[in-house]
Amino acid sequence: MIRRYRGEQICFEQTVELGSVVSAEPSLYVDGPAWTMDRTTVAVSDVNLTRPGDYAMHISNPFRSFVCTVHVKDTIPPDLEVADTAKTVLAAGREYDLSVIGADAHDLSGMAFVSYSYDGKAIDSLYFPDPGTYSVTVTATDGSANRTTTQADLFVDRPPIFFGLHDQYVVKGSSASDLDPVFAYDDVDGGLTFDIKSDTSRVDFDKVGAYPVSYAVQDGYGISSNAVATIHVVATSWQADAHAYNTPLSRVELARIIEEGYFDYQPLTEEDKSWVVDNLDVTLVNILREDDEGNVSSGSAFIFDITEDYIYMVSVYHVTGFLEGEDVWITFYDGSRIDTVMHSLRLSAGNEASLFRIPVKDVSYHTLVRLRKAYRDPDIYRKLKKGSHLLEYCKNWRGGELPEIIKDVDLIAYDLSGIQKIYVDDDSYYAVTRRSVGGMSGTAVYDLTGRLAGICSKTIYPLANEEARYRDGCDLVLMTDDLDMLMERADELTKMEKRR
Repeated sequence: MIRRYRGEQICFEQTVELGSVVSAEPSLYVDGPAWTMDRTTVAVSDVNLTRPGDYAMHISNPFRSFVCTVHVKDTIPPDLEVADTAKTVLAAGREYDLSVIGADAHDLSGMAFVSYSYDGKAIDSLYFPDPGTYSVTVTATDGSANRTTTQADLFVDRPPIFFGLHDQYVVKGSSASDLDPVFAYDDVDGGLTFDIKSDTSRVDFDKVGAYPVSYAVQDGYGISSNAVATIHVVATSWQADAHAYNTPLSRVELARIIEEGYFDYQPLTEEDKSWVVDNLDVTLVNILREDDEGNVSSGSAFIFDITEDYIYMVSVYHVTGFLEGEDVWITFYDGSRIDTVMHSLRLSAGNEASLFRIPVKDVSYHTLVRLRKAYRDPDIYRKLKKGSHLLEYCKNWRGGELPEIIKDVDLIAYDLSGIQKIYVDDDSYYAVTRRSVGGMSGTAVYDLTGRLAGICSKTIYPLANEEARYRDGCDLVLMTDDLDMLMERADELTKMEKRR
């Protein structure tokens, strides 16, 4: 009775989880009469629930005290989160800090150690030499060796690459626009040339010296690449010209920029003659032959296509056929020219559009990267109406005797007169006002937005019995609908060249 009156211990030990609560209710630890139980206290403050261990919890009343051992255990693993790595793209061949995984671990003990491994081996940084998807194991461990593990999947992409980087030589007084372009390519996005940002701020174009120009480009995943090239500002043009044929592009790289559309341009949406004149001279060439007696024969052409091997040009056969097998000068927009032997294909007996070519390697690199193909719109002849304003545009006439000749013409009609049909034997021509100058035959006719509208072909002189609308003299312009047929036969030029 005495023992019961003083209370009897009914709990000698208990196990609780770290961070939980220990009750101070006496009846959980001692059994006795109500008077004694009302005067019994439990000292829970002696138990540290934030740290694993064994703690003595003291229970007392006016008659006696008891001890209950509290075992604080940690059996719950840490909470572990990683970032949404599906949105994380790394560059192959670059080292990254592990923080890009965005691991965040929490444990009731206040301590959680995060470790990383790949392919069963511990890592302290991220480095993957090749593109692909890689799984990194992330583990959070607390002080009681409880572990939580998850996977972070990382997509690795090749960073964009630059090509066409080379030491450049420009004459003192030049500007940034005189620099050769640099190109960029990405294995996912393809060509990124038009996204390159360049910084020429450190170049003094008015002072001879060597200067760095930096380039930066970013792909669709946000991976950036940077490069630096050296620009040499030189005193004389011959110093710059000595490097004009330095070609930093391989055949494969040239194919890349062709596929990217580098040699194309977009016409305007509104008419602007000044823009056409200022920008489309890079599509034009002049053909010139001078014999031993000083007699000059001249014609014109425009750039139709550029491949890894050749620059293909279109003219008219009364020019190229007359010069067939002859040594000729091909002069580009910038006055540079090359010597070649003329071999050409005629489209058909009734259509004198003709195709000839020169090897890409024969053209200075500085000139090549500025050339453009004439823009062809398959619907052009549905858009051009009677009265449409056009330009017959000739660059470096007679090899540069005049820098350019531009004839403003108006479309008279698509239906040729009977007299005009004496000169042509099919319906691939239309008539425009104002006769062209000798030597313009074969040049491009553009509309005022920059679309190829035809080829300057035959001049019809005024005849007394001609229809009134043609009586002041006119040009017949050759339409361009069937020019692709010439490219389909381009291999025939190889046979001609072998017979040279």
